[in-house]
Parts: sequence; C-alpha cells; structure tokens
Amino acid sequence: MFNSTYKVDDLLEFKPFLLNQKRIMGLDLGKKRIGISISTLSHNGALPLKTISNDKFIELIDAIKNIVTEFDIKAIVFGLPKNMDGSEGKSAQSVRDKAEKICNELCIKYAFWDERLSTVAVERNYTIDEKSRAKKRDNKKDIDNLAAAFILEGAINYITSNWIEWLKILKYQK
Repeated sequence: MFNSTYKVDDLLEFKPFLLNQKRIMGLDLGKKRIGISISTLSHNGALPLKTISNDKFIELIDAIKNIVTEFDIKAIVFGLPKNMDGSEGKSAQSVRDKAEKICNELCIKYAFWDERLSTVAVERNYTIDEKSRAKKRDNKKDIDNLAAAFILEGAINYITSNWIEWLKILKYQK
C-alpha cells in the first residue's frame, strides 16, 4: 500500500509523482499544531486540508495515515524552519527527527522545503480582526494549514520549473 521510506536530497525526485498525477502532502510541523495540505491532481497548486493537534504521536500517525490512504499520497514535503542566515537550529533538527519517525511509520518518501517566513507570509494575507479567544484560536488553525499549503506550493513550483535538472537526474539513474 505504501512506498519505501527514504529522504530525498532533491525534490526533483518527486517529478514522476507529478507526471503520473499522484498527490504530495505538505506538513508544517509546529509545537502545538500541524498544518496539512495536499497537492492538486494537476499540480498547479496546493490545497490546505486541515490542522491537527500535535499531542500524541500515535494519534498523529493515525491521522496522517488516513489522509495518505484517502488521497493516495506518494510523498511528503516537510517545512524546515531554518534561521534567517540559512543555518539550522534546534527547531530544524526537531522537525528532521519527527519527519523521519513519521515517514518510517508510514513507509513513504519525504523531503524538506525551506519554510522561512511562510507563516508570516500567510498571516499578512490572512488578516481577520477577531476579538474572541475562540475565533483567534480557530484563525491560528487556519494559518497552520495555509502555511502547509504555502510550503507545498513552493516545493511544487520548484519541481515543475526545473525540467532540465530533472532530465539530468533521469539520465544518471539509467
């Protein structure tokens, strides 16, 4: 049912999934919540799907596994929180560790995409002035899955705009 697990070094290795109209999932792993998005079948964008709580690992795996099965997901792109200078800190290492655990459980290919300022970009375009705490909490959930879509869309744009590099990868794999 699931693919083999390994981390890809270049997102261009996901190009066959796009060519065969297979979906890719985007995850924005936060300390409290995880934003989830999926690619469109035509790969002209990413759809924010949902935000789930980051409480218990078993529940997290079950939720992601259900989405992977329902939408026939072939790979996952994780947002990687790099520092502004491009270096990786504790948050990035935490995401790498959790991504590896998740993908080992699911037996699925995965990669990382620089998520610097993704939440900021989404927040700037998603401004709703709400007074109640409940509404603000709901808005944060929306921002998390929109950030996941922003991350995935960036990765998809990279993959689809680099045909020449992808062809080189194919040549070396033969």
